[in-house]
Amino acid sequence: MKLVAEVVGMPADRVLDAAIYLMDPVDPSSIFPEAIALKRQCVIHGKPFLSTVASARDWVEVERVHAGLVPDPGADPLHAFEGHCLALIAHDAMKARMLAYAGAHFDLLSRFQRRVATGTTGQLLNELAWSRGWPQDRLWVDRFNSGPLGGDAQIADLVLDGRCQRAIFFEDPHVARQHEADIQLLERAVTTATERAVCITAPAVAERWATAAIVRSGAASAR
Repeated sequence: MKLVAEVVGMPADRVLDAAIYLMDPVDPSSIFPEAIALKRQCVIHGKPFLSTVASARDWVEVERVHAGLVPDPGADPLHAFEGHCLALIAHDAMKARMLAYAGAHFDLLSRFQRRVATGTTGQLLNELAWSRGWPQDRLWVDRFNSGPLGGDAQIADLVLDGRCQRAIFFEDPHVARQHEADIQLLERAVTTATERAVCITAPAVAERWATAAIVRSGAASAR
């Protein structure tokens, strides 16, 4: 409970900048109120909530790059975007943020071998891509069902099969989630694939990752 308060910020400089909370998908403590509250406050305050080993490793490399250090070759497998699949998911109130994010980092996100999204978000992202010159006869993202109709479960299946390595999930922490069970299914799939799945749940964290990924790509090319 103290950790949750420190995400928000406490007197005497008790401020938590990130939380590495490695979840065991079969451990019910991952859905205890304090665990859910910790994640929610991290999302609200734009701080990393890292629930998988891959996410924690990725965050360390992002912070190394922002500190001006040379890329760690050991992190290269997490940044092999040309061979990876990226999931882009946004709740209704966050769809505009997702579109703005995709527009700002269109070239970076286009490097992924495949992009997937749930129904409405996927359509909006495809329309954005076509407006940016993406070929009209090609989808920029493969659309699955909307979240309430099973889209989260379809993406969870990709994660479990090792066919989706990174998920950017813009959650709206201020509203009740009507398809909570489906969202938990996706989150459980990500933690099951803890060594190979990276999940980013807040726009501020996604922005920091994208900035570092661009810098890292340039530095890696110069090696």
